[in-house]
Amino acid sequence: MARISVFPYWTTNPYLNMLYMEARSQGWRVDGKWRYHELLNELKALEAGDILHIHWTSPVAENVKNAAELRSRIARLDGALSDARSRGVEVFWTVHNTISHDTGYHAEEVELAKVLARRSSRIIVLNSQTAEVVSEYYELPAEKVSRVRHASYQGVYEPSPGRRAARRRIGTIPPGDLVIGIVGGIRPYKGLGDLLRAAGLLAERNPRVSMLLAGGTTADAMAEIEAAMPGNVTVHRRHGQLTDEEVVTWASACDLFALPYTRILNSGSMLLAATLGVPCVVPGEPHLLAEYGDEQWIEFFDIEATSRVDALAEAIERGLDRQNGARARAAEQFAASYTMHDMSVDFAELLPR
Repeated sequence: MARISVFPYWTTNPYLNMLYMEARSQGWRVDGKWRYHELLNELKALEAGDILHIHWTSPVAENVKNAAELRSRIARLDGALSDARSRGVEVFWTVHNTISHDTGYHAEEVELAKVLARRSSRIIVLNSQTAEVVSEYYELPAEKVSRVRHASYQGVYEPSPGRRAARRRIGTIPPGDLVIGIVGGIRPYKGLGDLLRAAGLLAERNPRVSMLLAGGTTADAMAEIEAAMPGNVTVHRRHGQLTDEEVVTWASACDLFALPYTRILNSGSMLLAATLGVPCVVPGEPHLLAEYGDEQWIEFFDIEATSRVDALAEAIERGLDRQNGARARAAEQFAASYTMHDMSVDFAELLPR
């Protein structure tokens, strides 16, 4: 039976579980590895007709001591990919990020992307503008590129219990507060300092504004949060890995997701928000405007503004206008327009017959 070996194969990642549904139903065996040395061994074991599907590249740099060690790893991976291709193994690469978030090895990460662009037989993009966005650093050969959008999480998570019920479950959020939130992995690249400072500005005008932070939090992100914590804003916090039920509860308690990422190509958090009927604020990056500019549930802030914090606060203020539920309904309709079934079928169409 032909295999799809996934790297990194994070079995609790809902995106990965959604993506391969149709492939599994067609008889493909889907498994994989999530450590660099395991990837090299896997490449030796794969046979003609098998597929290696690379998603996120951060494990390649895990625990390296310096740039020279990372360059050595990339060179070994390049050779292993070349050898596997010569044996008839297909290599798929999905471009989730321009380069890995929070990397300390920018030049090496760019070189790794160039290797993957060269060695891949198929390159999958989620955003239609991906090739243009990454072209500052590397080229994606047009003949290899296929688009498979990121589906919503409809059918993965339970439906939203509603804002009031979610807040009752949490127990610390007054029903009438206007809550700005981030739910999911909390990392420095997500612009936490700017977001907390923007919340402080809003609270000067409306004391019912509060913040919500829920999800696994890195030490660097925690330090940024503590340094930027506004004295006039209540921040409801749940730092740690969330269960599926907790994801739904904490996300549904928000009036708005604010995602002021400093480098964003795609965002699963946006799709989570849409699934649960929560509007979003995101940077006014050209590729995001091209993709989502007509969506009523998304507000954009001006990334060229003199003050990023002021621009973010203004966009959040616009987004907090509940509009009698119109934004929430628009988000839910967007989520229903492209589901995990649609995505898994689109991906399966790319598999060799």
